[in-house]
Amino acid sequence: MNKKDLIPIIVLVLLIPVWMLIDQKFIAPKFPTKAPAPVEQPAQEVPAPGSTEAPAQLEAAAQPAAPEAKPVAAAKPKAEEVVAVLENEKVRLELSSLGGRIKSATLLKYPEFNKKDSPPVVLDFSGSSALAYSGLAGIGADEPLALQTSEDGRSVVFSKAWKDGTTFERTITLGDDYLLSVDDRFVNAGSNPWNLPALRIVTGRMENPPGMKSRRGISILGVDSLTPDGGLNYWGRKLSRLYGKAKPLSIDIVPPDMAGVQVEWVSAKNKFFTQILRPDEPVATMAVLSTREAQGKGIVPKTIAAALDFKPETVAPGTQREIGYSYFIGPKKYSVLKESGYSMEKVMEFQTIGTFSFMNWLMEPARKALLWTLNVFHGVFRNYGVAIILLTLLVRILFWPLTHKSTESMQRMKEIQPEIKALQEKYKGNPQKLQQETMKLYKEKKVNPMGGCLPMFVQIPVFIALYTVLRNAIELRYAGFLWIADLSTAENLFAGAFKIPIIGWDALNILPLLMSASMIWQQKLTPQAATTPEQIQQQKMMTFMMPLMMLFFFYTMPSGLVLYWTTSNLLMIAQTSLRNMKKKTKEA
Repeated sequence: MNKKDLIPIIVLVLLIPVWMLIDQKFIAPKFPTKAPAPVEQPAQEVPAPGSTEAPAQLEAAAQPAAPEAKPVAAAKPKAEEVVAVLENEKVRLELSSLGGRIKSATLLKYPEFNKKDSPPVVLDFSGSSALAYSGLAGIGADEPLALQTSEDGRSVVFSKAWKDGTTFERTITLGDDYLLSVDDRFVNAGSNPWNLPALRIVTGRMENPPGMKSRRGISILGVDSLTPDGGLNYWGRKLSRLYGKAKPLSIDIVPPDMAGVQVEWVSAKNKFFTQILRPDEPVATMAVLSTREAQGKGIVPKTIAAALDFKPETVAPGTQREIGYSYFIGPKKYSVLKESGYSMEKVMEFQTIGTFSFMNWLMEPARKALLWTLNVFHGVFRNYGVAIILLTLLVRILFWPLTHKSTESMQRMKEIQPEIKALQEKYKGNPQKLQQETMKLYKEKKVNPMGGCLPMFVQIPVFIALYTVLRNAIELRYAGFLWIADLSTAENLFAGAFKIPIIGWDALNILPLLMSASMIWQQKLTPQAATTPEQIQQQKMMTFMMPLMMLFFFYTMPSGLVLYWTTSNLLMIAQTSLRNMKKKTKEA
């Protein structure tokens, strides 16, 4: 055979694997072989964890088959789900036999949408493993448990038995509000020790409320943790740090400094609703689970959940291990959470932590007092817009002596400007002497050069406290006032009808515009102490720069907060105008 005859043979041999690849990838899928129907097998007991004992069917399958028997691939039957319902006047729970988990929670007192006849809010956990254990074969989120509902319909019992005498039992009981009790028992009636692996239990995943999107740097979704020594952390504020530089699409992470730290409880929450999982004994550590939006470079959370992690332990023969939980699933309403006990109201973020924790002695009581007062006004006038206006009026009355003294000080400062200017000319070459003589003049005329700024600094803690209250108050959800449909969000008039380039605003919000205009009006009425051309020019710039900055800052803020600031400006305008009128009358 010559070389010319060998070439086509070599080419054909080389084409064989290419043809096999084409057949496998493109031709075979279009002509699938018809497989025989799988033979259904009855559900079997799960072998005890760690044991080598196989179910009877698998043992039989392991025996040599008769010569005439043809092997048939047995398909694992899909576990059948049984759903039980627990309900009271406030919440309706669907419990799944798969893992003994919570499938959904319907909050009957809260509408899903801001419209008449809206269905209630449903927290759907069907795609997550809310309250199901992981780490132990046989009781996972996709594995069936026996289910039995009590006669009174207020509790459900789940159970799983293994052939070696070990049993898992879970009892979930619903009370009269949003608090559940969960009692888990790992019973070892066998003759060998039961080595429980490291177990994990997770809350349901929380998402943003409908129509409300997270923004970079704005904490709407969050996980909180409380330790027995009172250590409180709001991990929603630190999600960007937890995602790290790699910025994966999802994280399952133990926060820094929390490795090995046992917790009192963990919570997962969005702006209005929360889950709080508390073991009866602080024997578990915690972890944060989150997914983020795929678009954009920043970290914008999409879902959030919290986990409790337990260490491995051994259940001796003839004994049992009991783990009980308190589980809250409901609104982030201070009074409801406070009544539920266990310091669950701390998820409201009324407590100042971190760098400014030294201010908590002031901030926490201020937030509680503001919320209480807001609800008192609402109880009388039945409108939260009116309640915010009255709350603003009350704050203004409380601060009136301070603001009045500040205005008087600024007026006296303006009156002595010619004398200050004369001192500047006289001691132009001696700055130290100029400062001494200026301070002497202030003392003689009873002028406080910081008097105009002091009221602003004093009000900052009050504003921060009120910001926290109005941002988190579920009371403002779907609360209308005048043209505002929802005081818990921006007005969002004509949403989507336009979009301002660069800025990104795509809706009309009237209150921030009124607020900025009122700031300009207020500054024009306030006595100005500037005398030099440079100072006058700076004050003119500040007259417009500060309102413009506040407009950008407040434009997408909750309208309830903007209503407070606008009302505060208008009351200050009224106070200043009244003072100017009295002064003119006196001078006349």
